[in-house]
Amino acid sequence: MKKLVLFICSVTLCCAACNTQSTENKQTLTDTITSIEFESKAYSFGQVVKGEIVEHSYFFTNTGNIDLIIEEVDPSCGCTTPEWTKEPVKPGEKGKIKVRFDTQHQSLGNKTKQVAVYSNTSPTRNILQFSAQVVAE
Repeated sequence: MKKLVLFICSVTLCCAACNTQSTENKQTLTDTITSIEFESKAYSFGQVVKGEIVEHSYFFTNTGNIDLIIEEVDPSCGCTTPEWTKEPVKPGEKGKIKVRFDTQHQSLGNKTKQVAVYSNTSPTRNILQFSAQVVAE
């Protein structure tokens, strides 16, 4: 009987400890998440002559309550080079992500490319998109 009581007490203490840790983790997680709002997530370069390098900047605002950190910007192909605001963006402030699209090795025709932006937001991944019609000289 003593072993049963001791077992029940042990299980109860373990459950209480797990619940406390889970609540602490949830609170910490929400304290590290902010929100981002892009002026626009899509852009069209229109017609671009093969061999040209074109650029576009996507502007965003930190609409949350803590600093926004862009952790990584991952283009869908090697023809796209991103640059982004590396320092934390304070709540209410703006930042930018500039993409450079090199058409040198692109075939002629319509192209659509994506850039994944990873940050301390919910969702953690946002997709930016651009398009161009690559034409001959």
